[in-house]
Amino acid sequence: MASLSGLVSLLPASAMAVEAPVIASPPATLTVDEDAPATAHSSDAPILQAVTARTDSREHTGGAFDLIPDFHFVAPNGNAIVLRRELIDTSGSISQTNIANQTINIPPAAQKKGAIVSGGWRCGTQVYYVTIRATVMDADGNRSNAIQYTIHCNGG
Repeated sequence: MASLSGLVSLLPASAMAVEAPVIASPPATLTVDEDAPATAHSSDAPILQAVTARTDSREHTGGAFDLIPDFHFVAPNGNAIVLRRELIDTSGSISQTNIANQTINIPPAAQKKGAIVSGGWRCGTQVYYVTIRATVMDADGNRSNAIQYTIHCNGG
């Protein structure tokens, strides 16, 4: 039985010169926990319907985000005021202080029909993941259902 080095030497020179194309993986991807319930705690509470993601986006100041999570929600009373994010798990040096809540400034009529509030994430150069649980709160203190999602940075 020939060794691997012996097999390589039997290949024609043209076969050894061919290189497979390198396909760069995106700096960030997002997965969503599909087991999250879609119902909120009360009939007046906002409902967080889905978390989707966009890549290669810019913030209003021109800086680049690796990933933009979009939080799709409906607020029956049209008074959702904050998207809350809670750190669940990470393989990196992320702490809860790195996870910001976000004020929701969307007109009441749009919230009642269904709206999107967007976040943003910069991965940096480290390989890690971060799992976050999101909820929407309204001005009456009602809290939506929670959706848990994971951002995978640089293959983490």
